[in-house]
Amino acid sequence: MSPCYLCPALCESRTNIVLPTPCAENGLLAIGEAPGADEDRLGEGFVGRAGKTLDAALAECGVERSGYGRANIVRCRPAENRKPTRLEIEACLPTLADFLMQTTPRVIVTVGALPTAMLLGPGSLSARIEEANRNDGFPYLTFSHPALHHTLAQFPVRIFPMPHTSPLSWNRKAPDGTPWATIGKQQIARAVHAL
Repeated sequence: MSPCYLCPALCESRTNIVLPTPCAENGLLAIGEAPGADEDRLGEGFVGRAGKTLDAALAECGVERSGYGRANIVRCRPAENRKPTRLEIEACLPTLADFLMQTTPRVIVTVGALPTAMLLGPGSLSARIEEANRNDGFPYLTFSHPALHHTLAQFPVRIFPMPHTSPLSWNRKAPDGTPWATIGKQQIARAVHAL
């Protein structure tokens, strides 16, 4: 892949463009927000503390690291781990759409609020989780981002949103008082069961 220069601030802050890892045979894909420092340094997704937490939760359900694909909404690390800007997201979503079309995952786990909003529409993470669980992961794609809507409608996919796996998020509680870690593990179990 040739270098991307669409986002000047990301070009300055990145060491590597972190390319997605295709799904394994089971068709499971995790989509995060953006690479962190470890991912940027190594050029591989989900290798930092949050990635290790996701790996451990998936391993509890029988899925090893080699058993799932990894992607991010934005492929370059924003400086200071800030949230990607709207323009950075808009610049990167077409490449994610292409990746999804090429790999056609059967089950997607959205890790955190931003990926969930891009695939399932805006609103609280808790509301999106409840909605996904009511529908057994079959998404209402009406509110997905326009850059992803058409692609996601091309193949059958189930989407299970979960809280971000960073220690900061994982140790907090959802509005109903349930620890996010508990909800995250429940969502991973649902996703693996749907494979």
